[in-house]
Parts: sequence; C-alpha cells; structure tokens
Amino acid sequence: MVKALNSGARSHGAAEFSRGADTAAKGRGDHFVQFYESEGYLLDSLSDFVGEGLGAGEACVVVAGPERRAGLELRLRGRGLDVSADAARGRYVALDSAETLSKFMVGCSPEPARFAGLLGPLIERAGSGSRGVRVFGDMVAHLCAEGGYAAAVRLEELWNELCDAHAFSLLCAYPIKGFGGESLAVPLAEVCSRHARVVPSESYAALACSDEQAREVVRLQQKAESLQEQLEERERLLASERRLRAEAEEASRLKDEFLATVSHELRTPLTAIVGWSHMLLRGGLEGEAAARAAETIERNAHAQAQLVEDLLDVSRIIEGKLSLSVAPVDLAAVINAAVDSVRLAAEAKGLALSVTLDPRARLVAGDEARLRQVVWNLLSNSIKFTPDGGRVEVSLRRAGRRAEIRVADTGCGISPDFLPYVFDRFRQGDQSTTRRHGGLGLGLAIVRHLVELHGGTVTADSDGPGRGCTFTILLPSQ
Repeated sequence: MVKALNSGARSHGAAEFSRGADTAAKGRGDHFVQFYESEGYLLDSLSDFVGEGLGAGEACVVVAGPERRAGLELRLRGRGLDVSADAARGRYVALDSAETLSKFMVGCSPEPARFAGLLGPLIERAGSGSRGVRVFGDMVAHLCAEGGYAAAVRLEELWNELCDAHAFSLLCAYPIKGFGGESLAVPLAEVCSRHARVVPSESYAALACSDEQAREVVRLQQKAESLQEQLEERERLLASERRLRAEAEEASRLKDEFLATVSHELRTPLTAIVGWSHMLLRGGLEGEAAARAAETIERNAHAQAQLVEDLLDVSRIIEGKLSLSVAPVDLAAVINAAVDSVRLAAEAKGLALSVTLDPRARLVAGDEARLRQVVWNLLSNSIKFTPDGGRVEVSLRRAGRRAEIRVADTGCGISPDFLPYVFDRFRQGDQSTTRRHGGLGLGLAIVRHLVELHGGTVTADSDGPGRGCTFTILLPSQ
C-alpha cells in the first residue's frame, strides 16, 4: 500500500523537480517546497531530484541531517550512481544541517551576511564550468521543529535572494504534521508564499485521477475557509481581550491615583485642624488670633465634611442606593440659593458673578436639595478654576419643553483630550497630588448622575486650555 502511494506520488514529484531544473538551467533561480508525511516518501522524492541532476551532469548540494543523508545516498547507489566519485569531483556536496545553521544564526534569527558568505561561494564552486546546480535543504524544517517559524520564513527569504544571485534549483521540505492545528495556519501560508511552487504531500499527490484530486481540493478549500473563520474569530477575541485588559489596567491606575489624591485631600484640612487645635489647647492664642484659629478649624472641618460627603455619594451611586425625594421645585430659588453660598468665594477672587433667570422655566419635578447640590458643584468648579478678575455666568431659560441651566466661565478651560472624560469618576485634568487646585475629581461625576436621575442631561463644552468652559443642564420642565 505504501509503495503504491509512493509510486503515484513520485511521478508527480518528478515532474515538478524536472520543471524546477529546467527553470534553473535557463538562468533563473527556482525555489519550491515539498511537504511530506513519511520519511520514506521524502527520501524517494529527494532521490529523484538529486539522482536526475547527477545523471544530467549537474552538481547537487544536500544540506540535511546525518540519517537523511545516509538514506539518500543509499537510494542513489541503488540507482547505479557512484556518489563517492561525484563527491570527489565536487559534483555532490553534503553538509550537516545543524552544523551549517550554527554558522549563520545569530540568536534566534539567520544573519543575512553570514548566510550569503557561507553558501554563496559554495554554490558558485559547485556550478563551475556553467553546469546546473540543484540544492536541497532541511534547515528550515529544523527551525520549525524548534518552534522558530519566523526564523524559517526569514531563511526562505534569504534562499530566494541567493537563488536570484546564482540561478540554482532549490528544494525545501517540511513535514506536514509540523503545521497541525489552526494556530499554525498563518506560518504555513507564509512558508508557501516564499516559494515559487508548492508540492503537496503524498496523500494528495498519490490520488489517481483529476476527479479525485478536484474533490480533495474542494475538501481542503472548505477546511481552509473554516480555519480562516476560526482565525478571524480568534483575532476578534484577542482584540477584545486586549481592550478589556487595557481598560482594567487604566481603571487600576485611576484607582491608585484617586487613593493618593484622597489621602492628600483629607490630610490637608486635618493638618490645619490639628495644628490650630494644638495651639489653642496650649493657651498661646488670644483675641483675634484665637478667633482666626476657630475660623480656620471650622472652615477646614467643613471642607473635610464635604470630601467625606462626596465619597459617600459616590459609594451610594456605585451601589445604586442614591435616591431622590421628588416634589415640585422652583429652579430660580435653587439657583439663587447656590449663588448665595458661593458669592463670598467669588468676591474674594474679584470675579464678576452674573445671574439671568427666565420665569417661564422655573418649575420642574425633582429633589430640591440634590438640584441645589448640582448647581453648587458647577458654580464651585467655575470659581475654583477661574483666575482672579474673571467672570462666571449662570442662566436659566426655557428650551422647548425643557428647562436649561447654563454655567459658563472664563477659567482655565478643558483640553480636547480630557473633555470626553470630564464626567468620569476618579478622573481629573491634573492628577498629581501637588496640583494647583484641590478636590477629589468626584463633583462632576456626581452632577451627571444626579441630573440623569432627574431624567435630564448635562454636557461640557470648551474651546481648550485658557478659554473657559460651559456646562449645560437640560431638565424636563413642568
């Protein structure tokens, strides 16, 4: 059974080898690949390739392992060829593949200059007297057996360059089982693409008639299509996995930065409270100094309480426990109350704070305390990030069936890169703990969540750093 398979396959292989030799004889290099399933089949095919060359007066160079060289020479002698005499005349050159590889490999890749310097002159000498040269090499298969598929492909490219320079016929061989599994479909395609022709393994080559071969081609095409779909799906899964991993790494980085910011922000007012309290307890402060100490302690205690409240709000948001007490709300009263609470801070910086209210847009259904928190957060942000002498404007108007609240300033603005993330939790334009402006970066995330709980939307617009920004809230109006 094996002999029958080999017999049919060898006639197919012999035709391919002859075509390759004819191409090389016409002054053009020819590089083709033989896939095989059994060592016996490869040796039979190789003896055809080398035996026909020696019989036609050509030189043959064989780069293979010792067992393969011994098996080839046994078959050549069986064909009546005097291998020893041909070797003595320089027409048959046998090299060990592992030893030859070691002479031009640098790390895990073949070094082009060493490769060309080693094999180029050898092929030139073999082809002296204008005789044709046939070369067989299994170094690429040796690299693949060790998992070096990229190195094998690169070596095939170097063989192509050598073929172009010296015009010889080159046969490479790979065991087809070395490319089993869908993960090696791409390396297999790359190997095939580096050869002028591909000779299939014995299972296909031995098919007796063109109808059987056509059926096998259809089966292989279907398998290839299936493998391609699996590869595409794997690429999609890998892309998704990379995206998720990047998102997880980014979330972890933001968490670490946020924790560093929290520790800094909580420590700052606490340091002031402890310091002034210590001075009061020692009795070293009287009159205005004592009053200043008490005022500082109160201010920092309120600041710390606000930080803790923001953290609690975010915790409630994450757990889905933040709820509203809905009732009719006068937005004008909400805005005026928020403005009154920040007016002193605005005056301390010399900011012009203007308010414009449209009475037609006053009533909405919502939680008055939470809506006041929303407006206060936006106003506090604008005052914090607007330089001395700047301007902050808050307005209320009716926009169709909705009420629109706008808070605009002439402050430091928002960069285009950061603008899409301005409402994200734990994100700030300046993440360093030594940044110019304090805060946890939670206020705008809380604003967005509260506005969305009211059935509304909030957006941010800015023309870039130094050009101010505008926050717009739209709420369903009664």
